[in-house]
Amino acid sequence: MKTNTSGTMLTLRESTAGHHRRAEQHEFQQQFVRGTLPRALYVRWLGQMLHVHAALEAHLDRLVARNLQLKSVFDDSRRKADPLRKDLAFLGAATDQPALPTALAMMAWMDTLAETHPLAVLGVLYVLEGSTNGSKFIARKVRPAYELPANGEGSAYLDPYGDVQPVRWQEFKTAMDALNLPASDVEPIVAAAQQTFDSIRELGAELLASQAAAA
Repeated sequence: MKTNTSGTMLTLRESTAGHHRRAEQHEFQQQFVRGTLPRALYVRWLGQMLHVHAALEAHLDRLVARNLQLKSVFDDSRRKADPLRKDLAFLGAATDQPALPTALAMMAWMDTLAETHPLAVLGVLYVLEGSTNGSKFIARKVRPAYELPANGEGSAYLDPYGDVQPVRWQEFKTAMDALNLPASDVEPIVAAAQQTFDSIRELGAELLASQAAAA
């Protein structure tokens, strides 16, 4: 069995760098960072991310139940579906918005991953958990732009950990590397992470296109 000697997290970071960069440079993300994304699109984005996280967490629950050592990587403290529901409720939006084609495709793809390469869903978790590093700063733009309170209501998904964000990310990295996964397991995790970055970019594009079509 070939060991992944460079460490799972370093391999993920290096192998997804291009996909990560393209996602960050997309216009949807740029508007988000500037605090100029229309509030209606923010609400719709939260609704789509709720679909994605609910599906991911269901798969992770089953994965952890079969592999208890994975509790170090995913436990209740890392769930995001509930913060998303609370944000939507605070914003007066429905928590059962119809899933857009990109979100539906992501959910179907995760279903397939869970059957063919169960550990690969950790690649999806890597991207979404890692996004909390940048979204903490986006929250600082979003709150004044949408007149949201500083206590986090309406922006809990963007800033789930508050001041302990760096600690939580370091814990995640340490836990992932401590699994000492063989290269044969890391490869599908990397592929899943790459696809997740691409799908998040596509979701932003779809949301912007839907806004333009409605104008």
